[in-house]
Amino acid sequence: MRSLLVNLLWFVCSITLNALGNSYMIIANLGSAPWAAAGENLASILPFSIGVCIIILNFCSFILSYLMKIKFTLTMIIKSITLTFVFGLFIDLFLYLHHIMYVPENIWIRCLYLLIGLNLMAVAISIYFQSSSVYLPSDYLLKAFGKRLNNYTLGTILCTLIPLSISLVIMIFQHHITGVGIGTMLFMFGIGFFIDQYNRWIVIHKVPKQNTYSA
Repeated sequence: MRSLLVNLLWFVCSITLNALGNSYMIIANLGSAPWAAAGENLASILPFSIGVCIIILNFCSFILSYLMKIKFTLTMIIKSITLTFVFGLFIDLFLYLHHIMYVPENIWIRCLYLLIGLNLMAVAISIYFQSSSVYLPSDYLLKAFGKRLNNYTLGTILCTLIPLSISLVIMIFQHHITGVGIGTMLFMFGIGFFIDQYNRWIVIHKVPKQNTYSA
């Protein structure tokens, strides 16, 4: 029971750090993670906050994953949707706190915010995949592409093209670059390196699942 509680606390910590890291990258305004960038662009044309737009995008990811034959149980669906709402609302909360406390204009401080955001997200993802059996819908979509193509590298590229395409279409329509920049490139090509480093330092022993057999 104690180990289960510890894993739950790790999981809550990972979601909080992920949302906080996203907020730092958004506030830095040097390019966000692909899904967050798509959320920023949607928020620029819809009467919703960035967090709510990220929730909408994840919900669409869930539907697409289902259409690509990823099997879900009712419990998985409920937990994943709940996780999505918490994640989106946490992003909005942290963005609100940034705006009432401090939004940097100096380019060097913005670069620092970008690096803080990348590291927080790397820590969060490292903890997240070690401590959780329930994921955000966008993670299930990545799994769906990897399975369909039998190649997770190519699947990751194609999956990432979805939010980037959404951002590109909106940016062309608005004639203004939002959410996409050097930070987006650093996330796409550098986040794996950061995660590998943190995986060496953060090791979480998950509670083993008990098998139940019916007579």
